[in-house]
Amino acid sequence: MGYFLENEGFDVTIIHNGKKPPLVDLVFSNMLPSTSDINVTKETMRIYRNLEEEYKERFLKNYVALHIYPNLDSLKMVEPVIGDIEEAGVRVKVLDSREAREVTGLSYDEQEYVIMGEYEYLVSIRRIIDILHRRLRIIHDNARLIIKDNKAIALTKNGELNADSIVLAAGGWNVEIARDAGLDLPLVNYGTRALLILGKTKLNKYSISDYTYDYYTRPIGNALDGIAFIAGDGNVKTNNLRKVKELTNRSYRNWLIGSMKKRDDRNMVSLIAGYSLVEMAYDYEPVIGKVGKVENLYLIGGLDGYGAKLGPGLAFELSRIIMGLKPTINISCYDIARFNEYDGPRDVNPLWEPVMLYLPAPNGGSSCFYKTKL
Repeated sequence: MGYFLENEGFDVTIIHNGKKPPLVDLVFSNMLPSTSDINVTKETMRIYRNLEEEYKERFLKNYVALHIYPNLDSLKMVEPVIGDIEEAGVRVKVLDSREAREVTGLSYDEQEYVIMGEYEYLVSIRRIIDILHRRLRIIHDNARLIIKDNKAIALTKNGELNADSIVLAAGGWNVEIARDAGLDLPLVNYGTRALLILGKTKLNKYSISDYTYDYYTRPIGNALDGIAFIAGDGNVKTNNLRKVKELTNRSYRNWLIGSMKKRDDRNMVSLIAGYSLVEMAYDYEPVIGKVGKVENLYLIGGLDGYGAKLGPGLAFELSRIIMGLKPTINISCYDIARFNEYDGPRDVNPLWEPVMLYLPAPNGGSSCFYKTKL
């Protein structure tokens, strides 16, 4: 966000808590459940390519994605968006269990189907952040928001920071920061957990979303890829980080490794458990726009911990809104104004990952999912 605004001549200050970005690369994917999401990821890809050109560095690494479906009915649900995925540059193959076994070497139940996507990417997000932080003005602090005379003010260790526009972009902590300022956002935060798995298996080669056994795997993106990978089951329904850590226990590790061994029975052990907070909106789609009646406060959130996919594209569109320009794509699925008259569920099922090519959206899910036209 700061990069886009600074490019247009705005005086930008980033307030950052000083926490280091992840050591591993993050997942970028065009294999998403709606045309609107894919339009955003195409915008994100343009931004990554522009950064590569500007800084003469390679930030993207290719990987192959596997989406495993328990039966033909579940596969048919996502077929409407396959054309859009291919248009975004992904080489898609739909495989039955026999074909998938021959291509990947993994085990499948007879009734299962696989969507295989080539030209998906890992993003060196740590390197991008390092470069941009050297370019932008950074205040290292845990900021608070206060509202005075209907305007948002950032409160740091150096005092109040007034601005024409303030963007709340704190991921899983957006809800807490807003609540402390007396604001109610249409977001729910919760815990997420993952393991670093050590083992030379055929799973190492792929980013896998296994909708039969409800887990995912993904490459690390560095020299460890041949002997290790990351795996998890998404999220847990608590925003108490101590509880999330407790739930990332031996029982969880045994279940996850047991599930993966149904695909490849070679030995695997877990080395490191990671956990944090993420968030989703009530309807499972991200949120951007001006917050309520506060004159100068904007929000980008609800990215479910996968900001490397939709985040840059939505940040670009929000920067245009802040500058008084029209978005370059249809953002109706993400506009916070959709919650102005909202009377639906105000809770989410964190086991349903809206940024994956998943099974039916739960009650309250956005009407944008699995639609090819907006």
